[in-house]
Amino acid sequence: MTAVFSWRRPASLPFTLHDAWLWTGALAYARRAGMATLLVADASGLSILIDRLKLSVDRVEQLPPIPVELDHVRDIAKLQALRIAGANAIHIDFDIFLRKPLPPEILGADFAGEFFYPTRQFLHHVNDSLAVARHQPPPVQCLAGGIMGGQATQRIQKVIDRSLAVALDPLNRPALIVANGYQASVLIGEAAFAAEFPDAQILLPHANQNRQDYIDRGYVHLAGNKDNPTKLHHASEMVREDFPSEYAATFHGFAGLRN
Repeated sequence: MTAVFSWRRPASLPFTLHDAWLWTGALAYARRAGMATLLVADASGLSILIDRLKLSVDRVEQLPPIPVELDHVRDIAKLQALRIAGANAIHIDFDIFLRKPLPPEILGADFAGEFFYPTRQFLHHVNDSLAVARHQPPPVQCLAGGIMGGQATQRIQKVIDRSLAVALDPLNRPALIVANGYQASVLIGEAAFAAEFPDAQILLPHANQNRQDYIDRGYVHLAGNKDNPTKLHHASEMVREDFPSEYAATFHGFAGLRN
């Protein structure tokens, strides 16, 4: 199984030392969990992660061009990366540490994600704002996509192609430019896969409400805590303790980025 990582970062968003350690940890934990690693990134990402930080990745691919005005719709890059990866692949966000291997039912699933959650009203608003809608109507549930992918390659590619066609359609550009990037990403990613795979395998049985699920799975996902200094410190300490040489190398590599 290939762990797919994607990079598309607005130029206005600073790249911090904690970001560097998250990338180091995400890749190192995926390798330790027995997965091959694929990075799909634009020129900036390849320069920072590969040339400067010298992170170890099994395979590197160039991210197809994305209009700069859609940088905030981050799932465009995730979907493109999954399409490039092809079969036997799961996209993993850079703020996720797989401290244990993913279970067989996840690795062998047609499609897998973190957990299902009820569709929120904003999804209807974003979908209705588009000249070319993605859903008719949106599904009643979405599939959290910190990890997302599976074995049903043709069906997955069909979802990706449809979502990218909608996201990149010039008729939808005015609405997406002003849309909330997270909400637009849910529309083309988490909602689209939930609609196609209502029986997807989930990693966390009690959604994100049960800390024990995360412990049992060895699963760390910072999600909305990437601005929390305490959470970031704990994450960096995990990397330091589990991968001391990679941690030190990232520290020195980041210092070089500042010079």
